[in-house]
Amino acid sequence: AMNENRVTINELATKMVDELRRIGYSEETIWRNYHPKIRMVVNYYERAGITFYSLKSTDEMLKLYEERCERGEITNHYLRQMRSIALRMNEFFVTGTLRILASKHGTIYKISADHENLIDRFIAEKKYKENTCDDVRWVVRKYLYYLEQKGHMTLEDVSVEEVRTFILETAADVKASSLHNILLYLKFFHMFLKDSDIPAPDCVELFSYKVYRDMPIQSYVTDEEFKRIIDEIDREDMPGKRDYAMIQITATTGLRACDVVRLKLKDIDWRKGEIHITQKKTGREVSLPLVRETAEALQDYILNGRPHSEYDELFLRALPPYYPISDASSIGDMFKRYQRKAGLSRQALDGKGYHGLRRRLAKKLLVSGTPSTSIAQILGHDDVNSVRQYLCLNTSNIKECALDFSGIEVQRKELM
Repeated sequence: AMNENRVTINELATKMVDELRRIGYSEETIWRNYHPKIRMVVNYYERAGITFYSLKSTDEMLKLYEERCERGEITNHYLRQMRSIALRMNEFFVTGTLRILASKHGTIYKISADHENLIDRFIAEKKYKENTCDDVRWVVRKYLYYLEQKGHMTLEDVSVEEVRTFILETAADVKASSLHNILLYLKFFHMFLKDSDIPAPDCVELFSYKVYRDMPIQSYVTDEEFKRIIDEIDREDMPGKRDYAMIQITATTGLRACDVVRLKLKDIDWRKGEIHITQKKTGREVSLPLVRETAEALQDYILNGRPHSEYDELFLRALPPYYPISDASSIGDMFKRYQRKAGLSRQALDGKGYHGLRRRLAKKLLVSGTPSTSIAQILGHDDVNSVRQYLCLNTSNIKECALDFSGIEVQRKELM
């Protein structure tokens, strides 16, 4: 443990980065997610004139940032980042090592080593993306745990009736959208078992039952709200130039926040007037038009606001050290801040957040008569049916579909 001997803040930071490498974190993860946060702590210690790391000094740092957050000087997101890295640095200081942070999905479902290995083989075979892997692992663990509790340590002697009972019990406990995913992942799991010649009940058809997911109707950022928000941005200073450019990009291209923070200078083709990027969620390469107002906002930020930096990422922190913005949720916090300044009230899940700019664009495209296939490509949806969720926003055209009451006789006088 390092707390037995005095260690300087810079020594601790250097050794911690080495330890992250040793336990298997990639260079990209270290320099994108950890290094900027570690530097925040180092900068605090240096500003405070504190040479040696201590739990007490780090606790005092967090209290200071909590007070700043209460005064509105920093965002909740910034405070959460400081708490997160402080916990990790304290852990390393006390124990001399670090744990690999892994998803806790499915940890309540303790299953046999053989079944864990089976899940690993299935996920490796399907090549699911990182976020989907967590969901798939949770679903299959839940399923195998249920069967193990029934006394089945292998799938060979499981009956179709027992699988049907699992589906019925699960359907009673989860929403339709969750049940849809559970059946889908287990269908692919049983297809994998069949293709791998692993003895198991033939349940592919059983898991193929169609579950219609609820399509929640979410609102969007209206034109009037959008104008009030951007009117609050001070485009004369560096943070304002950057924030205005980020908001304009999503408003005109529909890019998700996770893709906006990953944009690089080379992704902008000024000659063709396009933005080229591989979307994080879908893995698809897309080329999006760079409209005039967005191009002007980007040019102003790059030429007059973006700090000189060795990083290729387009959008950087507004305060030194000028690292790339590493977390997409910080864009959402930024957007909320301008909404508050504009006097716009928000409610939970009201659809008025930064993502509401995508729905705003979708509505505009629908009203202009853009084909659903084109809208799906622009917004980065793999399935064209995903565009259906935006149809409810096109109220003017929906009204034209309504029938009047001509030709319908009213029988009851009180209804006239």
